[in-house]
Amino acid sequence: MKMKKNVSKNNLNNLSNTSKETVNSLLDVAEVLFAEYGFAGTTVRDISAKANINQALINYHFKSKQGLFKAIFERRAKELVEDRLNLLDQARKTAQGQAIPLRELIYAFVFPPLRIASDSVGGRAFVKLQARLHNEPKELSQELRSTYYDKVSLEFVDELHKTLPHLSMETIAWRLIFVMGLYIYVASNTGRLEVISRNRCAGERLDQALPEILAFCESGFLAPVL
Repeated sequence: MKMKKNVSKNNLNNLSNTSKETVNSLLDVAEVLFAEYGFAGTTVRDISAKANINQALINYHFKSKQGLFKAIFERRAKELVEDRLNLLDQARKTAQGQAIPLRELIYAFVFPPLRIASDSVGGRAFVKLQARLHNEPKELSQELRSTYYDKVSLEFVDELHKTLPHLSMETIAWRLIFVMGLYIYVASNTGRLEVISRNRCAGERLDQALPEILAFCESGFLAPVL
C-alpha cells in the first residue's frame, strides 16, 4: 500500500542510531501528551520539557508541531494498516476465491488496533489519539485519515459486501463505522468496564475483549435491516 512521504520520516532515516533513540523517545513522550491534551492543548515547549530534549531538535527534524504530530501518527498507523492488510491477504488465500467468513473479516479489522493498544502505554495513547482526532484541526485529521486509512477501509467494505451481498453498501458502511467506534472505545480503556462489571472484567485484557467484540460485531452485521 502506497503511503505519502513525510519530511520527518526522511529525516529520521538519516539519523545515527543514538539520534534515532533520542527521537523515538521524543515521539513516545509527544504521543502521550497529544493523546491527553490534544493538538491545540499541547505545545512544542511542553513536549521538549517533558522529553528533556532541546526544542531546536524538534524544529530541525519535524519543522513544526504539525510535522511532529504527523510523524507520531505515521509511526503506528502504518503498522496498523500493514497488519490489517496481512490478515486480509491471509483470509483471501484461505477462502480461495470464495467469500471470506464474516468473523474472519471482523477479526482482521479489529485485532490490529486492539493488539497495538495492549502492547504498551504508547499504543494505548495512539488509540486515544485516534479517538479524539475528530477534535483536531479538520485539514490535519482529514489528511491523516485519507493517507493511512481510506484505501484499506474501502477494501474491507468491498470484502464485506461480497460476504454479505444482501446488505447495501450504505448499510455496510454504517455498520463498519459502528465497529470502529466500538474498538476505539474499548481500546481506550477508560475504566468504565471495571465499574459496570464490578471488577469481573479488565479493560486491558485482550483475551477477554476480543471474543466479545467478535461475537457482538458479527451479530450486528447479521442483524436484519428494518
